[in-house]
Amino acid sequence: MMGTHSVVTVTIPSYNYARYLRECVESAVHQEGVEVDVVIVENASTDGSVELARQLRDEYPNVRLVEHADNHGIICSLNRCRDEIRGDYVVLLCADDCLTPGSLARSVAFMDAHPNVGMTYGPVIVFSELSKVKPSQLAAAPGPAKIYPGAEWIDRVCRARENPIYTPEVVMRTSTLAVAGRLDPACPHTSDLNMWLRMASYADVAYLPGQTLAMFRQHETNHSNAYEGSALSTIEQKWVAFSAFLDTVADRPERARWDTMVRRTLAREARYSASRAYVKANGAGPEESQQLLDLAAVLDPTRPSGESLSWRVRRSLGPSRSRTFPLFLPRLVLSRLQRVAAEKRRVRSGV
Repeated sequence: MMGTHSVVTVTIPSYNYARYLRECVESAVHQEGVEVDVVIVENASTDGSVELARQLRDEYPNVRLVEHADNHGIICSLNRCRDEIRGDYVVLLCADDCLTPGSLARSVAFMDAHPNVGMTYGPVIVFSELSKVKPSQLAAAPGPAKIYPGAEWIDRVCRARENPIYTPEVVMRTSTLAVAGRLDPACPHTSDLNMWLRMASYADVAYLPGQTLAMFRQHETNHSNAYEGSALSTIEQKWVAFSAFLDTVADRPERARWDTMVRRTLAREARYSASRAYVKANGAGPEESQQLLDLAAVLDPTRPSGESLSWRVRRSLGPSRSRTFPLFLPRLVLSRLQRVAAEKRRVRSGV
């Protein structure tokens, strides 16, 4: 299928987001240039979302509704969304997020022209209220697309150790998603990262810079807020996603390289986080810092030169004096500069 004949299924998992659901659904049904099939998967909400979803289904002929009698959790809901795909392409749009006008047409036209690409994504804006989004935030001119061979994209994500994708900006080719499989319940907080890696192991990945493709809503009741991870648990959950992915590519020649890269980068993050945890004022810092160091040693037993000396100095100074010790400040400044540079690179190149 080509051009306007391509069908995109926009799957919308819904749970207690009645105040956002209409904006979300209408951002999908009003897309131009593609045929859009919208399916709301209602997960037994208690805030009026079910009634609103029924109203939207009756109001728009291209909206379907699947109702769960009980709340089976987010992973189950997302996998049920996958079962409802009817289109050539699929978008996972959480009920508090929105697509931008024309975003699907741009992504689909590109993927129609590049059958080797299994998923595309692009710039996202983080917002709280739709009325506060300025037209200038959506008006950037499209830039030249960047196509990454799947293995190269995985290399970059392993080196970055971060998920470069919010989710609503992704358009997936249904055939690629079919071979990649379902979301993994073993990755309850990082199943999206695991999915992107698996998809990239089967197809190329494209980043479409410039034009904003989606809007990610940040608010006090984001479902992701239910998981308020410490530095330790955050790194552990990343490793869960990466290690589960590595298990699926045991026969790939790149597996050893990916395993080494992600172990080293996560261990580096754990060691830096340990130094920051040590100076916490709540008294739990030294214990958490040791747990992070233990995790780093499991991931990558190779200890950086000078690590033993720097920790002897920290422990002799204690948490309070270590916080402002001059020799430790350059590393803190360098880390902040690296984070800023990494974010600029992500916006420019996607990862």
